[in-house]
Amino acid sequence: METTEKIKRDLRLLRKITHSIEVSLTVEKRHKERLEILRKQEQTDEVKQNIADIEAVLAALDTAKYIQRATELESRYIEAINKLDPLDKTIILDGYVNGKAYWKIGRDIGYTKEGVQKRVNKIIERLAELL
Repeated sequence: METTEKIKRDLRLLRKITHSIEVSLTVEKRHKERLEILRKQEQTDEVKQNIADIEAVLAALDTAKYIQRATELESRYIEAINKLDPLDKTIILDGYVNGKAYWKIGRDIGYTKEGVQKRVNKIIERLAELL
């Protein structure tokens, strides 16, 4: 059985990794668009250097590593999360995985921020029982 503190740590880590994936994908998309533009220009030494610099950034992103780590964490918890009540599942996914603020979750479901926090603690305890 997982401890509640370990579950919280893992879910916070999953949120950070998910955010890193989103940022990495955004950077990758923008850099690829820049490459397209640069490759259509006259290939001066400056343009060639810019292309090489962008390609180096793209090579260093390693988005696949983040995706693999997120998948490992998700697979550890997804079965238990899927057994939760639909509202609890929404709260835990919005709050931990998607990083949505508790006050926003509360606004969406008719709870106060404090009510969401209390419910999250109970959800984490429930996850610990399910694991």
